[in-house]
Amino acid sequence: MAQDIGAAGLDEALVTAARAAGYDTLTALQEAALPVLLRGGNAVLHASTGAGVTGAFALPLLGRLAEADDREGGPSALVLTPTPERAEAVAGAMAILAGESGVTVRAAGPGWRSPGADVLVMASDRAMNAVQASALKLEAVQAVVFTELSEQQALGLGEALDTLVTLVPRDAQRVITSGELTSEVERFVESHVRRALTMPARPADPAAEQAAEPIAQIAYIVVAESQKPELAARLLQGGEGDVLLFTRTSARAERMQAELERRGILDDDGVSIRVAAFNADVAGGDRVLSYDVPFSVDQLRRLHAGGGTIMVTPAELAHFRRMAREAPFTVKQRRARELDGSGLDAFRESVRAALGEEDLAAQLLVLDPLFEEHSPAEVAAALSALLRRRAPVRPAAGAGTAAGAADTGSVPKSAMSPGFARLFVSIGTRDNVRPADIVGAITGEAGIKGDQVGRVDIRDTFSVVEVAASAAEKVIRALNGTTMRGRSLRVDFDRKKGGPDAGPRGGGPRRTSRPGGPGGAHGPGGPGGAGGRPRRRPPE
Repeated sequence: MAQDIGAAGLDEALVTAARAAGYDTLTALQEAALPVLLRGGNAVLHASTGAGVTGAFALPLLGRLAEADDREGGPSALVLTPTPERAEAVAGAMAILAGESGVTVRAAGPGWRSPGADVLVMASDRAMNAVQASALKLEAVQAVVFTELSEQQALGLGEALDTLVTLVPRDAQRVITSGELTSEVERFVESHVRRALTMPARPADPAAEQAAEPIAQIAYIVVAESQKPELAARLLQGGEGDVLLFTRTSARAERMQAELERRGILDDDGVSIRVAAFNADVAGGDRVLSYDVPFSVDQLRRLHAGGGTIMVTPAELAHFRRMAREAPFTVKQRRARELDGSGLDAFRESVRAALGEEDLAAQLLVLDPLFEEHSPAEVAAALSALLRRRAPVRPAAGAGTAAGAADTGSVPKSAMSPGFARLFVSIGTRDNVRPADIVGAITGEAGIKGDQVGRVDIRDTFSVVEVAASAAEKVIRALNGTTMRGRSLRVDFDRKKGGPDAGPRGGGPRRTSRPGGPGGAHGPGGPGGAGGRPRRRPPE
């Protein structure tokens, strides 16, 4: 049975504020983390949005500060986030939980007055800039939280984090939250976080757990929080038998009950709909719908042992998928078009899913020149018209294909984009590199536009990138010898498919050796060799 928040040993003002915010009971992660963090211990919270991560570190942090007498001379706690937007969200949630405890929580940015705050929440790059400008002092920090560490490192903030953690007093409490325990996360923890406990504890034999037979199949639908009431009403309307709708708190259950009554859904003949919180002692029905993602694997197993459907926001996808693997369940994604016959609703739902799931950085580079000529809304409307017509995009003679545009399935992946050449780049998935990193390095170092970069195919130890044939040699010269993710790059025409025949010279292959070979990227006179130019670090 989940622990009541009143029994967690928190300040009474914090308990009152937490109850008002809907914290009836603790999630499994919060129940494990609170005793350790209240004692001032260091911890790694291996969890993503949806597991109650913010409450897991915020409640004990606020509890310690509420009882502390020395909260003068600068922020007593620093919470570092990947982006300013995440800082806003985390600060807002923590400020609500602080309630009348006397602990002040502020975000650093427009709309907030942060001087004198007990808890300062800010994006890591802005914290680094503030420290360098002597606008932020860390001598009084008693606790530092690095949220979403794997995501921060993937965004290129690792160097800033390594610097910031060394500026915090050695005896300050250190808390890490991370959706993935990558090798970079492990290195950071080993270097900077002494005697840290990982929660939840890692399985003794992960392979054995993965080999277990699936419990059942569950369906999930990716949906924005604001769209949940309408979608739930559609899913619950019609059918027969007993239906259970679960929500994360009793307050949300009451609101959803009122919403269904307002829509008349509860009066459907032949359907009995009950709405309850996750922790309610309610027997299962013929159909189960979770309005929110369960907090833990155990909760997922209990609620959905017989299957059912779960509504998942884009931010909760990583948490949901990890739990489904560990439980284990087989999962099937349901699309909006399965729920009604409206083509417009289905189209909007696919766009919402893309906004939450796709890596959009490379596509923004492609569209950047258009934003100088038209508003983003007009560009989006034009793309919508093209997509809904499903008209194939045919590049003009000699023109390149926009990055990612050829991946719609209209051409086979093995085909070369017209007017493009394939380049070999000596970095791959083992180096945690993404398409946006490679596109950014090419456009930054070679000075070419995003629409001159085509497909980016990242393999295990290398990548194959299409660039406009007229810019291929310029890209090779610019990137050879530069450094990305700590590795010196070797770049040349890809010999396996397409090769330099597609290059700007035509009339036969260009006699350039494979990277690392004689006369190639690191041969005599090449970058890093005699007479070569010095290595430079490309923008990340």
